[in-house]
Amino acid sequence: MQPAFHHLERDAQRRRSALWGLLAGLSAALLSCGVGEGESTEGTLTSHAGLADGYNLVVTGVSPTTTAPGSTVIFSATLKNTGTVATPAGVIHGVSFWVNGTQVSWSDTHTTSIAPGASVTLSANHGPTGTREWTAPGTAGTHTLLAHVDDINRLKAETDESDNQYDTPLSVTAATCSDRVQNGTETGVDCGPDCGPCEWPFTAVSRTALRQSARKVYAHWHYYPVSLDNYNPTSNDYYERNYIAVNGEGGAHAAYGGMMRERPLPRLTRPETDWRLRDAKDEIELAARIGIDGFYLNLWTDSDVNNGAVWTRAKTVVDAASQAGGFDIVPNFDLTILNTGSTSGDQDMMIRILGQLKGYSALLRRPDGKYVVGLFNPAAQGRTAAFHATFKQRASTELGMSLYLVPVFLGTGSTALFEEYKTVADAYAGWGTAVPITTAGYSGGLKTKAAGYGKPWIHPMSSQDYRPKDKAFWEAKNSQTLRSIWENVIADGMDQVQIVTWNDQHEHHNIRPSTGKQWPAYDMTAYYIQWFKTGTRPTLERDVLYYNHRIHHQSLVPTKQTSANLAGCRAGCPATNEVELVGFLKSAGRLEITQGATTYGEDETAGGVQVVKTAMTVGTPTFRLKRAGATVVQFQSMHGIVGSIDYQDLLYRAGSSSRATLPSCAVSCANGEARCRMCPGEPMWLKR
Repeated sequence: MQPAFHHLERDAQRRRSALWGLLAGLSAALLSCGVGEGESTEGTLTSHAGLADGYNLVVTGVSPTTTAPGSTVIFSATLKNTGTVATPAGVIHGVSFWVNGTQVSWSDTHTTSIAPGASVTLSANHGPTGTREWTAPGTAGTHTLLAHVDDINRLKAETDESDNQYDTPLSVTAATCSDRVQNGTETGVDCGPDCGPCEWPFTAVSRTALRQSARKVYAHWHYYPVSLDNYNPTSNDYYERNYIAVNGEGGAHAAYGGMMRERPLPRLTRPETDWRLRDAKDEIELAARIGIDGFYLNLWTDSDVNNGAVWTRAKTVVDAASQAGGFDIVPNFDLTILNTGSTSGDQDMMIRILGQLKGYSALLRRPDGKYVVGLFNPAAQGRTAAFHATFKQRASTELGMSLYLVPVFLGTGSTALFEEYKTVADAYAGWGTAVPITTAGYSGGLKTKAAGYGKPWIHPMSSQDYRPKDKAFWEAKNSQTLRSIWENVIADGMDQVQIVTWNDQHEHHNIRPSTGKQWPAYDMTAYYIQWFKTGTRPTLERDVLYYNHRIHHQSLVPTKQTSANLAGCRAGCPATNEVELVGFLKSAGRLEITQGATTYGEDETAGGVQVVKTAMTVGTPTFRLKRAGATVVQFQSMHGIVGSIDYQDLLYRAGSSSRATLPSCAVSCANGEARCRMCPGEPMWLKR
């Protein structure tokens, strides 16, 4: 049945007027039957109202009422029992959501009684298309959102069925950060810690505009999803129990104090059986929001046996991207890990994997129909270009798939590798090294080198690299590696970039938000991708400060770790031991770092990206921006610098002034705080 809209309220008003007219007539009749002037009729009228005792549900509000073009929305409605008795327990209190007269989702899980005068907020849990999400049109406009409580009349004793619907305008508009209004993807005070795009110092262009750019950005996805097992992160999920714990995985990592020094920002347990798919969709949305076009998906097996569901995880990412649309997947064979024991076995494995992924719409295809396929470390295990040429031919013959092969060389690839792969490769890419770029034209030189072989060059972007298990680190010099590579890539006119990596927690070079590095690598990457893709440096409209430092001096001797198990510097050496403050400033100002009683500061004579560094000392740094002697921004690091430590920890920690500071996840989740499900500025992580 087509729902009514604004006329429902008018009908309800007419019915209320008629009821009051009836009561007035009844009162007059009672007066004429002996109720004298000055005598109260209250008791009589109350007795009459008692005839309508019961429960009655109405909708008092819906959300959201604004959203950004192309965004996905989960509608919620607040229900109030305006009756005189509680609603029955054990019966579904349902509410459905309609946009422009079409049902888009519903909630049908609440069965708890609602007391008279009490309210409850229900969120959609399903819909007619199999999802609880509604996708906004890609263009701005105003629509009508309607919530209908008890739409299929499960609560049959409700006293009034005429007031069950509530409608309101639904605005689809780009989020802004200067109107002091919650809109778009914003969930808190405009431009405050709980805003979406306002957590960036610039106004973001639309995801559609970034997607349409001829310049492309991909990110390497490797093995580690937000949750490995959907367990509670405060006590027993796999990250806490096995990767971060000193004695995790049966003590395999005890010698170096655990395999990881941080984890993905956690979430609480999800009740849905398809939690992996929902997590993958959230990751894709998070990546796409900053302009990442797709994932190079690391693959080496088509089995979950003794692999921790690695194949299921990989397929889930492809499935999620195919359902989401507008996000590419490049199968990327990891030849370092893929080792069946024989050449033919390795090729068979690659063909089987491609065959199982071929039907997914998210696989990236060239205009000529060729499927883009990556080869990570293609020379591993002694494999040659001839090996990959045979694989390419088999894919064509056995699967009907014409391939566009992209070998991803370790480092940036030697001239010998460029020469060897010139007949089988369609493009060249490198893994790079997580150290700052100091030579102007470095990436441009690689582009020129690849062009000499008739190939485009896909440049690697990294942030840091620290591997306790492999006893190695590369000196990133705080955030300088990330910033210098991006600035070099933009100056040299690169066409494609691969971020190394989106989520490799083992090697700690992920830009996906995590408990130690938090959001700055992600947020700064958003700035550089917009600059890279649009060709215009984003205008800084808000002051945002980012800090970056280790939690102990690199030379500090751990109390429980032997020197043989310490990580050594591989490149960019020697290690630096500095606290860094990066100011994305809308105008000139003074940047300060305070440690203990000592303050180091520099006056910046212009706005833009400004950096100050000072030697780290034990304690918790405080960061500050001043103008004309007045403090504009001040906040403290959430990572203290220590003078003693059990196990070496060379991971660079980070944080910013624009996002809510997170306490330990254990405390946050124990208190039931939503921030444990990721930063409150990212509404997608609040989905359950």
